[in-house]
Amino acid sequence: MRVLLIGANGYLGRFVADRLLADPAVQLTALGRGDDADVRFDLATGSPGALTRFLDAVHPGVVVNCAGATRGGARELTRHNTVAVATVCEALRRSGCGARLVQIGCSAEYGPSQPGSSTAEDAVP
Repeated sequence: MRVLLIGANGYLGRFVADRLLADPAVQLTALGRGDDADVRFDLATGSPGALTRFLDAVHPGVVVNCAGATRGGARELTRHNTVAVATVCEALRRSGCGARLVQIGCSAEYGPSQPGSSTAEDAVP
């Protein structure tokens, strides 16, 4: 199975990548901002069109999105945790690859919070 892992160099992405690489049935392509990624791409600033062309070339069956940010102000968190996901969704909608999306997120999607505080799932961002 062809899997595209977005955010493979991040905290969660590294664990997901290790697990996927251990499966001989998985053909993994890593996309991310770091030099270790197979393909460098920043979801927060990249266009859905560029990502669509990449999806059509790689043709994954599954896209796992681990990209995101846990630190920063409201604008940065929105860009990295909301706009980036919208970019992935729009690229998948435009693409002919038909891949399923596995979206992994965290409470930072709701904006900044105080250390040690919790965020309810029904909280308004």
